[in-house]
Amino acid sequence: MHPGGSVIKFLTNGGDATEAYVEFHGRSKKADYVLKALPHRPAPKETMKERGFNGHEALSKDYAILRKQLEEEGFFDPAPGHVAFRVAEVVAMHVVGAYLFMCGSTVPVQTAGLFILGIVSGRCGWLMHEGGHYSLTGHIPTDRMLQIAIYGIGCGMSAAWWRNQHNKHHATPQKLKHDVDLDTLPLIAFNAEVAKKARSPMLKLWLKYQALLFTPISCLLVATGWQYYLHPRHIMRTKRQHTEGAALLVRHLLFYGVICHGMTWTQVHTKYMSPRHAVADRSVEEIRLRHLYTAPHPMPCILYSVIRTVPVPAQMLYTLPSPLPP
Repeated sequence: MHPGGSVIKFLTNGGDATEAYVEFHGRSKKADYVLKALPHRPAPKETMKERGFNGHEALSKDYAILRKQLEEEGFFDPAPGHVAFRVAEVVAMHVVGAYLFMCGSTVPVQTAGLFILGIVSGRCGWLMHEGGHYSLTGHIPTDRMLQIAIYGIGCGMSAAWWRNQHNKHHATPQKLKHDVDLDTLPLIAFNAEVAKKARSPMLKLWLKYQALLFTPISCLLVATGWQYYLHPRHIMRTKRQHTEGAALLVRHLLFYGVICHGMTWTQVHTKYMSPRHAVADRSVEEIRLRHLYTAPHPMPCILYSVIRTVPVPAQMLYTLPSPLPP
């Protein structure tokens, strides 16, 4: 049984998990200890021929060369100075945004404060994403605590819940019925096959206009549901009140006790939460659409190894950067 749970089942037909293990646990000494303690033996040649590299040997070997080159060039090396700068950035943006909103004497100044607070919420989302991948300091306990603080105080959400869902996403990204980040009905459908599941006329009508509804309504509903129900429930269920619960408590004390001090509930939602979410949701939209690309054409950042290994029709190359390396 996989110690990390059922995510291992996402490898089709008992596939080769070597690359997945390296990508998920490359910085974890504990994972190596657990793996070595388990019963093991070399895979028979017949099994490797059938399942090795999950049927994409040339692609996998080409990718391994690319990854090694990136490692040698220092792409995966932690940069403590950069991490300190990024953390200081989001702290400073919160302070400046809160000051302008609370102390501004005119609507434009207060609006500028809301805009900054909305943008920094998205910035916290990007920064905690790196913490969740253990790619900030490279020290897993430190990166987890940074993620808990940044995501909990900056966004009001659970780092453990995010890691659970995001690991499932990265186990089989963009694979229908496996990637949980594509299971987004009834609010939105990132893929035409998902949209086909809509049966009711109302849901079909909603999806027809999802591009217009995404930022002002869908993201607002998701963010509110996550902050005030789904993530707190996960914290309670997994007994993380002393870490993630404390981070959420700090956030709400600062939010209701400082930034929105003296406001009525109506004012909190009309003057602060809704406008701020409208700005923050733009960042959420960017994160989702960049991370969940399911169109039939490749992203501009398609791996060079894919181009070198598999034939790519000419009509699919229009999004690729030019010129390509030789």
